[in-house]
Amino acid sequence: MQFEEEELEKEEFEFKNRLGAKIKSYRLKAGLSQHNLGLQSNISRTQISRLENGEVSTTVITLLRIARALNLNESQLLDLLE
Repeated sequence: MQFEEEELEKEEFEFKNRLGAKIKSYRLKAGLSQHNLGLQSNISRTQISRLENGEVSTTVITLLRIARALNLNESQLLDLLE
């Protein structure tokens, strides 16, 4: 049981880092600072930073806010989760 939990925690860590890197990549392509993305998505700059650095988990509503602020289509939104 302990091994499974450690493996899940490792997968979670890797997922959050991939997600954060993708958010950052889309943000930079859009020419936005963390501050501006935060303003457009109604999410604090600190939260944007923590997401991009893989430090926190997020909710679906937060992902939708970010996707809309970045003008991501459905395919690009799903790319965030792969």
